[in-house]
Amino acid sequence: MGEPTVESLYEQVRTTVPTTPSEVPDTLLPVATGIRVLALRTPTLPPAAHTNSYVVGPDQGPQALIDPGSPYPDQHEILDRALAAEAEAGRPLALVLLTHHHGDHVGDAARVARRWGVPIAAHANTTARLRGRVPVSRGLADGETLDEFGITCVYTPGHADGHLCFEHGDASIVGDMVAGLGWILIDPVEGDMAHYLASLQRLLALPAKTLLPAHGPVITDGPAKLREYIAHRTMREDRVVAALGDARSLDELVPEVYADTPKPLWPLAERSLRAHLDKLVREHRAREVEPGRWTRG
Repeated sequence: MGEPTVESLYEQVRTTVPTTPSEVPDTLLPVATGIRVLALRTPTLPPAAHTNSYVVGPDQGPQALIDPGSPYPDQHEILDRALAAEAEAGRPLALVLLTHHHGDHVGDAARVARRWGVPIAAHANTTARLRGRVPVSRGLADGETLDEFGITCVYTPGHADGHLCFEHGDASIVGDMVAGLGWILIDPVEGDMAHYLASLQRLLALPAKTLLPAHGPVITDGPAKLREYIAHRTMREDRVVAALGDARSLDELVPEVYADTPKPLWPLAERSLRAHLDKLVREHRAREVEPGRWTRG
């Protein structure tokens, strides 16, 4: 058997940590100048139960839709009503943008593109991962500007190798870089801990102050949240190094390094631990002395 996918890990957690979706508005709500949000139910990582889809654009003119992720027909109806109302108000949908390839971000992208006759755009790495599932027809590069929507693309790999954030004015739509509710998984197969930490630092250096995450509410003090995430990952990495003595396995390390984490989340913790170890090995701060066992470098 191969490595588990992020989607299969999310499903595993959902079976042990049941989530009752909270009531959310079924219309677009303004969250920043030129940006509105619609939270749609998705099969995501508990405690989150929704993925935020953002509509971005001018008061009159074409709009971009970011991360239509729900696979559920009742949520499709809610989104279509919102998009129809936007079109009637002179704000027609013109483009679907994807932050990355995970199912809770792309689950409705192909249907929306067909229904509304618009293209889908994403980073090249996302396009490659979605080939045969979601028809991405436009590539996006770091620093690329989408002038008709007032968007600048920022390449932020780490959670996924094709992850993009979308800056608009003083706000940044950050996908799964940070969360307003729940956690961010760094899986060693689809992500990279060193790249993720570098991407957090990059976001911290950018002017945008408001972060609009894929899960949970608006983060008004973006720099504070980014510093919090960097400090948390650094703390966890220090724990990993401290726990490395004689050659130890993941099963031996998880209870010590993630003692503060509920046991039902340990399957996710094990994946993040492996991502930390991969980073430490590259930095010569850890060694894999035999398959599946590590010690200090």
